[in-house]
Amino acid sequence: MKSITNILRRSNLTPFERVRTLVHNDLRKEKTGKDALSESDIYSLTKGWRGTNPEISEYNKYIEIVRLEAMMKMDAQMFLYRSEVSILRNQRVLDNFVSSARLSNDLKNYSFLEDISVEDSIKFIVENTYLEYDKTLHIHTFNKLPREIKDDLILLDEEVATSSEYLADQVFLYEMFGNKKKLSADNKNAIIDRIYSRMHFEGARKIKKDAKEKDGFLLHTCFAELPTKELLEKIIKDSHLTHDDEDVLSVVEQHAEDKGMSMEQIIKDEISNWLDSGLFVQEYSPMYLSERLDTWNGDTKNNHKKIFMIWYKELQKSKKYFKKLLDDGKLERKTIKRDLLGVTRKEEVITGTSLYSCEDDIGFIEDYKKQIETLIPISNIFLFIQKNSMPIKNYSTLCEFRNLSRKTSDIFDIDMSEMYDNFIDSYEQEIKLLNFGLNRLMDVASESLYKEKSFKYTLNIKEESFSFNVNVDCDPDKIAERYREKFCLCSKLD
Repeated sequence: MKSITNILRRSNLTPFERVRTLVHNDLRKEKTGKDALSESDIYSLTKGWRGTNPEISEYNKYIEIVRLEAMMKMDAQMFLYRSEVSILRNQRVLDNFVSSARLSNDLKNYSFLEDISVEDSIKFIVENTYLEYDKTLHIHTFNKLPREIKDDLILLDEEVATSSEYLADQVFLYEMFGNKKKLSADNKNAIIDRIYSRMHFEGARKIKKDAKEKDGFLLHTCFAELPTKELLEKIIKDSHLTHDDEDVLSVVEQHAEDKGMSMEQIIKDEISNWLDSGLFVQEYSPMYLSERLDTWNGDTKNNHKKIFMIWYKELQKSKKYFKKLLDDGKLERKTIKRDLLGVTRKEEVITGTSLYSCEDDIGFIEDYKKQIETLIPISNIFLFIQKNSMPIKNYSTLCEFRNLSRKTSDIFDIDMSEMYDNFIDSYEQEIKLLNFGLNRLMDVASESLYKEKSFKYTLNIKEESFSFNVNVDCDPDKIAERYREKFCLCSKLD
């Protein structure tokens, strides 16, 4: 803005210039505690001025905008204080549940939660929980097997009762190769992509500062019986590189740089060549080709090929059974997107709503319903906070106050929204602390479910639904709308 002194030297200031000068002075005083104008300057801009009726009318219009802005700032501050107090009260409730490190459906001691109905609580839980389709299919199949085959599978993979990864890889190879030892081009590329996706995760690279391509690789992973580290060591050996005790990833990285290629291309080329020369046929033979009995944990009673074929046959039965449940409308399968370390992944799930409404006597449905009952306190607390504290609505209201202030800022050519920025920052910090408490509560819930040994099928929780996201659109409180209407009437801001 032009120098205030220079402006006041002019005798023909417009009504707008007079009000704008006063606004600039008030904001300077707000920030520094000192006026830029003397008392005589202020007098000459206000009481010491005699204008025509149209000029006075225009002057009063701008003064009314300033007055409204001042009132809105006070109301916004009071609104902030009330909102923060409400969050703090609810934080105490959260802290109590978290500190007890347990869940209890006995809510008699929490009478303030009674205004959340059981029906609403259950509805919210089932909408935000689910079972992973592939994992549920896997566990269901495993539980249908004879005891002897289960024991043999556990010798092959200690986590097979709950994890589908090992057997899914074996089934994938069986279906890619079929009865042949030579792969089609499409199937070969599918295997290459599957192995690479198992050993490389972009999210691991994203969490590191100044990360390189090698930072996305996970050395501890395996595909079927093939460890990632052994694949990298084969690249080093086949390329006649010096290894010693140096990090294998660094060696492969340098090799890729020397050849002007990416690590991905180097690795995929190696897998391709290895598949042509006997990978999964002569070396690292999958279960369906193995007549062996030995494992790292002891000998199986049946050879690996027989175990696999029994598994595969039972898996096909399970798939038909699940398909009928889906076709009959008893269950619903859908694709959801999940964010993991900044990487979006698609996941096939059985919806919680369909699981809870299904009346069939099925193991995974019964497990799901029992876990829903366990999670009712979590849902009650979240819905109570959402209903009584309204964090997102209040945050949206403060943002709307700021938006209105920015419009007046445009009129008077100075930023009048800084204090609103402070209000929003302060409230956002309270929401972050609230979400931190909710996350801790979800950890208690998850731990409780996983420790419950009677549950063979542990449900998944959409944890993001049990926190407050300030980026979600929400209508502001009516107080902000009233100010918008007043500003529009006196200034035609819109």
